[in-house]
Amino acid sequence: MGGGWNVHWQGPSNEDGDAVYQGFGDTILRGVRQVTGKAPKYMQGVDIDGEALIDIDNVVRAASKADKVVVGLGEHTYAENGGNIGQLLLPEKHIELVSAIANQTNTPVVVVLVQGRPRGLGTIAQNAAAILNAYLPGAYGGLPIAELLYGRVSPSGRLPTTYPATEAQASATIWQSSYGEYAPQWAFGYGLGYSNITYSNVTLSHSDLQMGAPVTVSVTVTNHGPHVQKEVVQLYTHQQYRMGYAPELFRLRGFTKVNLNVGASETVSFVLTAEEMAFWDRKLRRRIEPAPVTVAINPFIQKDISAVVQLRGDPGYVLEEADY
Repeated sequence: MGGGWNVHWQGPSNEDGDAVYQGFGDTILRGVRQVTGKAPKYMQGVDIDGEALIDIDNVVRAASKADKVVVGLGEHTYAENGGNIGQLLLPEKHIELVSAIANQTNTPVVVVLVQGRPRGLGTIAQNAAAILNAYLPGAYGGLPIAELLYGRVSPSGRLPTTYPATEAQASATIWQSSYGEYAPQWAFGYGLGYSNITYSNVTLSHSDLQMGAPVTVSVTVTNHGPHVQKEVVQLYTHQQYRMGYAPELFRLRGFTKVNLNVGASETVSFVLTAEEMAFWDRKLRRRIEPAPVTVAINPFIQKDISAVVQLRGDPGYVLEEADY
């Protein structure tokens, strides 16, 4: 789980195994044992290269008798050119394993992705009851993963990149043109915890946004339970139009993390300036184009938490000009 440049250039080999850590570190299985005090029932359902399913009938039979099934998927450790792949999609047999368990049993399937990049999931997203993207958590990542799986801690991470649904979306970003399609597997900033978190009462300190007169954006965040939750509150803007130019779909303007006990509410505030809304035009001049601006809180999780502020300014005024 340490990735490339961990022990070796391409990471530990199959021949090295866990022995290379000389007793240090842990695995997900060992982490589950530490959390529950019991050894979990483990079966290999597919090889890491995805070349063949392994004893799939017995895997499905065992899964049908379980309360829940955790399927770990990922790829070999890699670094630099050693990690080059021909396609983003996970090996077909990985996808078939999840599909077989989900479609042939009534047991909820939780998928843990141990990966250094967003691999394509095929039908995994609709077949899994939950997906934990563990990235490359390092040699001691097994225990934290187990603590998340068993609810000792509620997840609070958010995607630092757009997670594409197809290879054609590999270059998709939230700051691409708002007139283009943005329908990834999961958007930038997406992520859920185990608690029911709601946002309400979005307020603006002023209806106009202009240079030298920032606007304070406030929102109330409430944890309805059942877990204590660290919640990432994100502020985005979307300029509704920009004369002669396509505005970005969204821009992240600020974020913070609040710790909420069950039943607790907290008001979170951000300061938004007109200068942040400036853009570089074709003549390499940084300026402001007046227009309504949608101010949104976590728009990819709760789409209706927003307000509109009017961006004002002289479109002919140049804040900065590049030398060329």
